[in-house]
Formats: sequence, C-alpha cells, structure tokens
Amino acid sequence: MTPAINEKRMVQLFCDLAKITSLSGKEGAIARRLSILLKFMGAEVRIDDAGRKIGGETGNLIARFPGTAPAEPFLLSAHMDTVGPAADVRPQVHKDRVTSDGTTILGADCKAGIAVILEVIRTLDDNRIPRPPIEAVFTISEEMALLGAKYLDYGSLRARYGLIFDNEQGIENVITSAPAADKLDIKVYGAAAHSGVAPEKGISAIKVVSSAIAGMKLGRIDSETTANIGFISGGNAINIVPPLVELSGEARSHDPAKLRRQTRHMEDCLKRAVKKIKVRDGGKLIIPRYEFLLEQKFPNLRIDKANPVLPLVAAAMKEEGIKMKPSASGGGTDSNILYGHGIKAPVLSTGMREVHTTHEYLDLKDFFSCARITLKVLEAWTKPGNVKN
Repeated sequence: MTPAINEKRMVQLFCDLAKITSLSGKEGAIARRLSILLKFMGAEVRIDDAGRKIGGETGNLIARFPGTAPAEPFLLSAHMDTVGPAADVRPQVHKDRVTSDGTTILGADCKAGIAVILEVIRTLDDNRIPRPPIEAVFTISEEMALLGAKYLDYGSLRARYGLIFDNEQGIENVITSAPAADKLDIKVYGAAAHSGVAPEKGISAIKVVSSAIAGMKLGRIDSETTANIGFISGGNAINIVPPLVELSGEARSHDPAKLRRQTRHMEDCLKRAVKKIKVRDGGKLIIPRYEFLLEQKFPNLRIDKANPVLPLVAAAMKEEGIKMKPSASGGGTDSNILYGHGIKAPVLSTGMREVHTTHEYLDLKDFFSCARITLKVLEAWTKPGNVKN
C-alpha cells in the first residue's frame, strides 16, 4: 500500500520556495537553498556550466539519489526560475489553494513541481520504499525560451525516461505532445528619400513589409500549426521614406514538416513582396532586399503510446479515481528539449493555475494528487515486469 505524503510539509516547502525571488538568470539563491536541502536528503549534487554560457547567476542543478532497487534510472525535473513581478512574494494559504497577496505572481510555475519532487523523495525515504536511481534536474531560465535545458549537461545523465512537472491543465491531462517552434528575425531594406521632395526616388520598407504580411497565413493555420508576427519596428521620421523595417515572429507545429512549410511560406511572401517594387534613380536601378534569419526555439515533443511511463501514470491515476487523458499543448516546456536529447518524459500537472499573472494560484487538491501519482509511478518503476527499453 502506498504511504501517505506529508501534505503539511509539502505546503510549507512550497511556501518557503515561493518566497525566494528567482527571476530568469537570477536563480542563485534558490539553487543554493536546494543544494543544501538535497545534500541533507542524501543526494550527490552538482551545478553545470549552463549559467556561464547564458550569463546567469548559476547553472542547472543536478541531484543524484542512488537506487535501492535494481531498476533503470528515472528523471524528475522542474525549473527554478519564474516570471515577474516576483519581489517579496507573500504566499497566502487557504483551505483549497495557495495564492500570493495579489501584488506579485505566486511562483507555482514551477516551484510547485520542485516541491512535488522533494516530497516524493522524502516519502520514499521515510517509509524505506524501494526506489530506482533518481536524477532530479532543476533548470534555469526555462521562461527564457528554455535556455537552461538547452545548455544542460546531458552527458552526465543516464535516465532515458522520466516526468516533467510544468503543466497548468487539470490533473488528468498529461502532456504527451507539444509543438516545435521556429523564431523568425527579418530585416527589410528599402531606400531612403525625402517624402515631400522626391518620394519617387525612395522605396518604403514599410510598404514592402505590409505587402508581405498581407499575403502571409497567420494565426491558426490548422489543428497542429500556428504562426505570428509579434514585433515590427522601422522608420526614421515622417518626412523620410523608411529605408529599414525589422520584424520578429514565430511559427509552431506539432508536425516538423508542416513547420518547415509554414516558414518557407512566410519567406516566399517576402520574396514576392520585394520583387513587386523597384525604382530608378538616374541610371541606377534600386530594388529592396531582405534578410531572413530562422532559429529553432525548441523541437517538438511526441510521447508515443509505447512509452513505458504512460501506463504507470494511467494506473496511478486510476487508483486516484482519475482517468488519464493524453493531452497536447500549444507551448513548449523543458520536455521538448529533453526529448530532442533522447529523454522521453511526459509532463504532469502540478495544480498551478493562471500562471504568469498576479492572480496565479496553486490548487491544493491537484498539487497533492500529483505527488501521490508520482510516488506510485516510482514504486511501480522498480517492480519486475515493467520493461524499460
């Protein structure tokens, strides 16, 4: 029979962590606190060099707990950073939830996940329950396009399966699919001219960009694909034909082939737009041009039905009276990056709600359920007959 988690201890730990300011790039204080706690719990703890690579206060924290049963290692992961406003977070514990005082975010994204991981390991130890080798990874700068996970020291990890704790959906929804995303940085060059004296000698970069965007498929492309232009900047003065416009956007899709088609389509619209306009200044032909820089923000996540973790999650949820629902997300998490490195980890809900706002709260029912489900999964992972291939 699975032992009970210590709900009071779990809430207190979450509140203690929530009070530690840990904006992206400034996770030093929480990393120090977790390092001390994890060492006290018996883990081998190290900090990788991701922080140096991205200019942060600390790197990713990697804690290893030796197994007490013969089993493949298992990864548990959550991120340490939060968005703002996050100065002087004051958690308020209510009957069914934890909130901030309304002036800051709460930080349940993703300190609820950290609290779940630590409580589960403590419960395993307190009750001397056989456990697999556990690799607990606490990343930095997840909120900054998953930077910590991108620079994580994957060579030091052995686990190929695990769970990520960064999901604000209902507890029954386990994220098994998330889109790949490409970031687009574009510059369009026209030609400057006095807009009142000789506008015919200029090429308006704004006009070129407007033509290109008008031809782009944006928003919801299909059930798996989205695209957006989110930033436009250009022009020097109202009496100068604008010679330069810069814009940034993104495209996302659960299907990498569709993502490639969408980004090609967006560039094709630029190509057509620059071909439409040309001017002559004396004997010189002037045509606009563009630069199109594409950068992968993160790969897609696709956990298939053969993943050995999913049936264990489903069985654990069934014991909780919950029917597991594989779910798709429109956003990316560290799980996307881990998946690209061969670590297949579904994403569990932790009870966090209305994240990235001052209305954020932690649903205690789902918070506790997440811990019990995780505990059951780790117990089951050590049982004979569970194939970890």
